Amino acid sequence: MQGVIGIAYPRAALIGNPSDGFGGMTIAFVFSDFRAEVRLIESDHIEVIPGKVDHLKWANLDEFSRTVSTMGYYGGLRLLKATLLVFTRHCKENNIKLHDRGFQLSYQTNIPVLLGLSGSSAIISACLRALGTWYGVKMQPWLLANLAWQVETEELGIPAGLQDRVAQAYNYPVFMDFDAGHFNTNPYGKYEKLKRPLKNVYIAYSDTLAEGSEKTHSNLRERFNSGDTKMLEAIEKWRDLTLTFRDALERDDLKTMNESIDINFDIRNDLTVLHPKQIELVKLARKSGASAKFCGSGGAIIGMYKDEATLARLKNDLRENGVNILLPNIVYEE
Repeated sequence: MQGVIGIAYPRAALIGNPSDGFGGMTIAFVFSDFRAEVRLIESDHIEVIPGKVDHLKWANLDEFSRTVSTMGYYGGLRLLKATLLVFTRHCKENNIKLHDRGFQLSYQTNIPVLLGLSGSSAIISACLRALGTWYGVKMQPWLLANLAWQVETEELGIPAGLQDRVAQAYNYPVFMDFDAGHFNTNPYGKYEKLKRPLKNVYIAYSDTLAEGSEKTHSNLRERFNSGDTKMLEAIEKWRDLTLTFRDALERDDLKTMNESIDINFDIRNDLTVLHPKQIELVKLARKSGASAKFCGSGGAIIGMYKDEATLARLKNDLRENGVNILLPNIVYEE
């Protein structure tokens, strides 16, 4: 049977988040240590197949509790259905004719969930790639990012910024400027692939700190819409930090990059109430001499280390506390 596969990777926000949903600036990348795959196989009908997380059968209450605690209430089924709907709507609105061959749509992913690594967005981006290949519809990276964003925000009502989808669409470390004025004349933000490679980056996460991004983004959106002074000041500070980090990257100024990462988190910690154990995770990483901030909404952290001695201390401190650490294989796809 004929079929196609779409692939997308988890996203890590290195600087500037969570200002991406509020006209801010960010730098983010995707890494290939995990992945989401969406497969289309030709069929005589259209069928969306549930994944492992979507199944509603457990051996006992303990298994049920573990599944919900670690995987959340939602699987990927709703993501596939919403993506298919947004994609077909886009094609109709733009007079793109689609063939009428049926297919089975399925997915699999090993991206740790509810840790701020954009696992849901990865499934959506992978699905859009698979649909584009299946129907022969070409999508520029900015368009793929926009459609993925529409799936979550407009179709599913999940508060989110564009950052995750942009990084997953470009498959390259990207500097992003979400200036509102630019969006008045363009359907996308100012996206620039970084010229210099990212070095000395680590990602760490604890499986016990899973938490969805909806609460965080909802609270910040309410404060932004109400003109909360502290919120608006934080966005400006995150914008400045992103520019400072980008300039430091050009100079290989690791000290300034580390300082920017730490300040990014400190602003966030001062702005909103964070999970105490997530704050402890950041402090644990900083104890070794590395910088640390959230990858996304929380649960996973990201930072940089100045040398191998710092990295050795970081690995030891994290592993002694049951925290997973990896040196991400950052994707640079031309």
